[in-house]
Amino acid sequence: MVLLAQLSDTHFDLGARNVQRAERVMAFLAELPQRPDVIIVTGDIADRGETGEYQQARATLVADVPVLILPGNHDDRAAMREVLFPGSTGYDPINQSFRVPGLTLALLDSSIPGKPDGFLEEQTFTFLADLLAATPADDAVLVAMHHPPVAVHSTVVDPIRLGNPERLAEIVAGDDRIAAVLTGHVHSGLMTQFAGKPLIVAPSVASTIGGEWETAAPGHVPIDFAPDPALIFHSITDGRLLSMFRPLSVRGRLGSPEE
Repeated sequence: MVLLAQLSDTHFDLGARNVQRAERVMAFLAELPQRPDVIIVTGDIADRGETGEYQQARATLVADVPVLILPGNHDDRAAMREVLFPGSTGYDPINQSFRVPGLTLALLDSSIPGKPDGFLEEQTFTFLADLLAATPADDAVLVAMHHPPVAVHSTVVDPIRLGNPERLAEIVAGDDRIAAVLTGHVHSGLMTQFAGKPLIVAPSVASTIGGEWETAAPGHVPIDFAPDPALIFHSITDGRLLSMFRPLSVRGRLGSPEE
């Protein structure tokens, strides 16, 4: 079995609250009897894309397994590179790959510098095509990015989802190795379909945003800072994907309801 932990939308903002919530998630992962093979964070690492926010992320998102970080619409590629990808400069897409036996991760940068919506650049499609060409025929593939490629009944996120999903849909539908697409951005955990495959959206570590049925009036953002942070575990066993949503109390674990 290959085990992947996905968290998203940490929104480090130079304050203590979001650091505490991310620390709780990372401590939980560090204490697991079976550690994940890799941890991915699907975007909006920072809240304003400032260098200090990425320094908070660098100090907090620490593990003894690989931690892979993607940009989101709140992120700044240059500042992110300066702190989290030393030696890398500029505003080109931050695309990455990672492989363990049986699983290949394609991490695609869907951010647009200076804009909130998503777009996959030609450079990113070339990266994905080259990666798939080099991927073993018997590997499962997970494609991760920040922006969902379909509407998800969110008055906040739907107007700023991925703007060019058609080409990605052709790739996803045409490659049997691709088991699912993983995203963040929505601030709610959900599952739906994209190109005939599961689309799995991670909840936010920082906050929750409700669906359109929670929107009281045009322009209202149904954001809720009360819920505890949550993450998703993805396991791949014999090519079969299982995804499990896991909320975490910032106050720690209760072994019984009487505690």
